Amino acid sequence: MQFNLSHFPTELAILDLPGMILLPRGHLPIHLTEEKYKLLIEEALKSGRYVGVVQTDSRAEGEKLFRSGCLGKITTFSEGDDGDYFVILSGVCRFNLLAPQETSKPYFIHSVSYETFSFDVYEERENEIDREKLLNLVKAYFSSSDLTANWDEIKMASNERLISSLTLLCPFDPQEKQALLESPTLTERTQMMTALLEIAFLRNSQASWFKH
Repeated sequence: MQFNLSHFPTELAILDLPGMILLPRGHLPIHLTEEKYKLLIEEALKSGRYVGVVQTDSRAEGEKLFRSGCLGKITTFSEGDDGDYFVILSGVCRFNLLAPQETSKPYFIHSVSYETFSFDVYEERENEIDREKLLNLVKAYFSSSDLTANWDEIKMASNERLISSLTLLCPFDPQEKQALLESPTLTERTQMMTALLEIAFLRNSQASWFKH
Protein backbone atom coordinates (compact mmCIF):
# COMPACT_ATOMS: atom_id res chain seq x y z
CA MET A 1 0.00 0.00 0.00
CA GLN A 2 1.23 3.52 -0.84
CA PHE A 3 0.43 6.65 1.15
CA ASN A 4 0.32 10.36 0.40
CA LEU A 5 2.49 12.50 2.68
CA SER A 6 -0.15 15.24 2.70
CA HIS A 7 -2.52 12.85 4.47
CA PHE A 8 -0.18 12.40 7.45
CA PRO A 9 -0.64 14.49 10.62
CA THR A 10 1.92 17.29 11.04
CA GLU A 11 1.54 17.21 14.82
CA LEU A 12 1.92 13.95 16.69
CA ALA A 13 1.51 12.68 20.22
CA ILE A 14 4.81 10.99 21.01
CA LEU A 15 5.07 7.50 22.45
CA ASP A 16 8.56 7.79 23.96
CA LEU A 17 9.45 4.33 25.15
CA PRO A 18 13.16 3.60 25.81
CA GLY A 19 14.77 1.07 23.48
CA MET A 20 11.64 0.71 21.36
CA ILE A 21 11.60 1.73 17.70
CA LEU A 22 9.29 1.20 14.76
CA LEU A 23 10.28 0.92 11.09
CA PRO A 24 8.16 1.45 7.96
CA ARG A 25 5.97 -1.60 7.31
CA GLY A 26 7.17 -3.08 10.59
CA HIS A 27 4.90 -4.07 13.47
CA LEU A 28 5.41 -3.15 17.11
CA PRO A 29 3.43 -4.96 19.84
CA ILE A 30 3.23 -2.91 23.05
CA HIS A 31 1.86 -3.64 26.52
CA LEU A 32 0.95 -0.32 28.18
CA THR A 33 0.37 0.14 31.90
CA GLU A 34 1.22 3.84 32.47
CA GLU A 35 -1.80 6.14 32.55
CA LYS A 36 -0.20 8.80 30.33
CA TYR A 37 0.40 6.31 27.53
CA LYS A 38 -3.07 4.84 27.92
CA LEU A 39 -4.51 8.35 27.57
CA LEU A 40 -2.36 8.91 24.47
CA ILE A 41 -3.77 5.75 22.88
CA GLU A 42 -7.35 6.70 23.80
CA GLU A 43 -6.93 10.10 22.12
CA ALA A 44 -5.34 8.54 19.04
CA LEU A 45 -8.20 6.05 18.67
CA LYS A 46 -10.60 9.00 18.44
CA SER A 47 -8.73 10.71 15.60
CA GLY A 48 -6.93 8.85 12.83
CA ARG A 49 -5.25 6.24 15.06
CA TYR A 50 -1.79 7.77 14.43
CA VAL A 51 0.99 8.18 17.01
CA GLY A 52 4.70 8.99 16.78
CA VAL A 53 7.21 6.45 18.13
CA VAL A 54 10.48 8.05 19.29
CA GLN A 55 13.15 6.64 21.57
CA THR A 56 14.29 8.49 24.65
CA ASP A 57 17.94 9.56 24.61
CA SER A 58 19.62 9.49 28.01
CA ARG A 59 22.51 11.59 26.65
CA ALA A 60 20.32 14.56 25.69
CA GLU A 61 19.18 17.47 27.84
CA GLY A 62 15.60 18.68 28.19
CA GLU A 63 13.05 16.39 26.58
CA LYS A 64 15.63 13.66 25.96
CA LEU A 65 14.18 12.48 22.66
CA PHE A 66 16.13 11.35 19.63
CA ARG A 67 15.72 13.62 16.60
CA SER A 68 13.71 11.18 14.48
CA GLY A 69 11.10 8.48 14.83
CA CYS A 70 8.38 6.70 12.90
CA LEU A 71 4.69 7.35 12.35
CA GLY A 72 2.69 4.39 13.63
CA LYS A 73 -0.93 3.51 13.06
CA ILE A 74 -2.87 1.55 15.66
CA THR A 75 -3.97 -1.60 13.86
CA THR A 76 -4.86 -3.72 16.90
CA PHE A 77 -6.15 -2.63 20.29
CA SER A 78 -7.46 -4.59 23.27
CA GLU A 79 -7.85 -3.99 26.99
CA GLY A 80 -6.95 -6.59 29.58
CA ASP A 81 -9.04 -7.49 32.61
CA ASP A 82 -6.67 -5.43 34.77
CA GLY A 83 -7.04 -2.34 32.57
CA ASP A 84 -3.73 -2.71 30.75
CA TYR A 85 -3.72 -1.86 27.04
CA PHE A 86 -2.35 -4.18 24.37
CA VAL A 87 -1.60 -2.39 21.11
CA ILE A 88 0.02 -3.26 17.80
CA LEU A 89 1.39 -0.35 15.79
CA SER A 90 2.13 -0.63 12.07
CA GLY A 91 4.99 1.54 10.79
CA VAL A 92 4.10 4.02 8.04
CA CYS A 93 6.81 6.66 7.49
CA ARG A 94 9.78 8.03 9.41
CA PHE A 95 9.91 11.68 10.44
CA ASN A 96 12.15 14.31 11.99
CA LEU A 97 11.01 16.13 15.11
CA LEU A 98 10.46 19.85 14.78
CA ALA A 99 9.15 22.15 17.51
CA PRO A 100 7.52 20.78 20.66
CA GLN A 101 3.98 22.03 21.19
CA GLU A 102 2.66 23.49 24.41
CA THR A 103 0.12 21.11 25.87
CA SER A 104 -1.68 20.27 29.08
CA LYS A 105 -1.44 16.59 28.18
CA PRO A 106 0.96 14.40 30.20
CA TYR A 107 2.81 13.32 27.03
CA PHE A 108 4.85 15.16 24.38
CA ILE A 109 3.24 16.61 21.27
CA HIS A 110 5.60 17.61 18.44
CA SER A 111 5.42 19.14 15.02
CA VAL A 112 7.09 16.74 12.60
CA SER A 113 8.43 16.67 9.03
CA TYR A 114 8.36 13.61 6.77
CA GLU A 115 10.32 15.15 3.89
CA THR A 116 13.68 13.54 4.66
CA PHE A 117 12.06 10.10 4.55
CA SER A 118 9.39 10.72 1.90
CA PHE A 119 10.51 7.60 0.00
CA ASP A 120 9.21 5.46 2.90
CA VAL A 121 5.73 5.59 1.35
CA TYR A 122 7.01 3.38 -1.49
CA GLU A 123 7.78 -0.22 -0.67
CA GLU A 124 11.43 -0.92 -1.45
CA ARG A 125 12.42 -3.66 -3.84
CA GLU A 126 14.09 -6.59 -2.17
CA ASN A 127 17.78 -5.74 -1.87
CA GLU A 128 20.58 -8.01 -2.94
CA ILE A 129 22.12 -9.41 0.24
CA ASP A 130 24.03 -12.51 1.22
CA ARG A 131 21.02 -13.87 3.09
CA GLU A 132 22.72 -17.13 4.08
CA LYS A 133 25.60 -15.22 5.64
CA LEU A 134 23.20 -12.93 7.51
CA LEU A 135 21.13 -15.85 8.84
CA ASN A 136 24.26 -17.72 9.97
CA LEU A 137 25.40 -14.57 11.77
CA VAL A 138 21.99 -14.19 13.40
CA LYS A 139 22.11 -17.81 14.62
CA ALA A 140 25.59 -17.34 16.04
CA TYR A 141 24.61 -14.11 17.79
CA PHE A 142 21.39 -15.57 19.22
CA SER A 143 23.28 -18.62 20.48
CA SER A 144 25.94 -16.48 22.17
CA SER A 145 23.22 -14.29 23.74
CA ASP A 146 20.96 -17.18 24.86
CA LEU A 147 18.13 -15.81 22.69
CA THR A 148 15.46 -17.97 21.07
CA ALA A 149 13.60 -17.42 17.81
CA ASN A 150 11.14 -19.05 15.42
CA TRP A 151 13.61 -20.02 12.71
CA ASP A 152 10.97 -21.28 10.30
CA GLU A 153 9.30 -17.87 10.40
CA ILE A 154 12.63 -16.07 10.06
CA LYS A 155 13.59 -18.11 6.98
CA MET A 156 10.26 -17.26 5.32
CA ALA A 157 10.41 -13.53 6.06
CA SER A 158 11.24 -10.97 3.39
CA ASN A 159 14.52 -9.08 3.81
CA GLU A 160 12.68 -5.97 5.02
CA ARG A 161 10.59 -7.90 7.52
CA LEU A 162 13.67 -9.81 8.71
CA ILE A 163 15.59 -6.60 9.44
CA SER A 164 12.56 -5.01 11.15
CA SER A 165 12.09 -8.09 13.35
CA LEU A 166 15.76 -8.26 14.28
CA THR A 167 15.70 -4.58 15.22
CA LEU A 168 12.97 -5.36 17.75
CA LEU A 169 14.40 -8.69 18.98
CA CYS A 170 18.07 -7.83 19.41
CA PRO A 171 18.98 -6.07 22.68
CA PHE A 172 21.07 -3.35 21.02
CA ASP A 173 21.57 -0.11 22.93
CA PRO A 174 19.36 2.89 22.02
CA GLN A 175 22.09 4.58 19.94
CA GLU A 176 22.55 1.44 17.84
CA LYS A 177 18.80 1.07 17.31
CA GLN A 178 18.59 4.72 16.33
CA ALA A 179 21.35 4.21 13.76
CA LEU A 180 19.22 1.43 12.22
CA LEU A 181 16.17 3.68 12.18
CA GLU A 182 18.05 6.53 10.51
CA SER A 183 19.73 4.36 7.85
CA PRO A 184 18.15 5.80 4.69
CA THR A 185 17.55 2.63 2.69
CA LEU A 186 16.93 -1.05 3.34
CA THR A 187 20.33 -1.88 1.83
CA GLU A 188 22.10 0.49 4.24
CA ARG A 189 20.00 -0.78 7.14
CA THR A 190 20.97 -4.35 6.28
CA GLN A 191 24.65 -3.38 6.21
CA MET A 192 24.26 -1.65 9.58
CA MET A 193 22.48 -4.67 11.05
CA THR A 194 25.23 -7.00 9.82
CA ALA A 195 27.91 -4.80 11.39
CA LEU A 196 26.06 -4.57 14.72
CA LEU A 197 25.54 -8.34 14.86
CA GLU A 198 29.23 -8.98 14.14
CA ILE A 199 30.30 -6.54 16.88
CA ALA A 200 27.80 -7.98 19.38
CA PHE A 201 28.84 -11.57 18.60
CA LEU A 202 32.52 -10.73 19.09
CA ARG A 203 31.71 -8.91 22.32
CA ASN A 204 29.80 -11.94 23.63
CA SER A 205 32.57 -14.32 22.56
CA GLN A 206 35.27 -12.24 24.24
CA ALA A 207 33.22 -12.05 27.44
CA SER A 208 33.11 -15.84 27.59
CA TRP A 209 36.90 -16.05 27.27
CA PHE A 210 37.34 -14.13 30.52
CA LYS A 211 35.01 -16.29 32.60
CA HIS A 212 36.82 -18.30 35.32
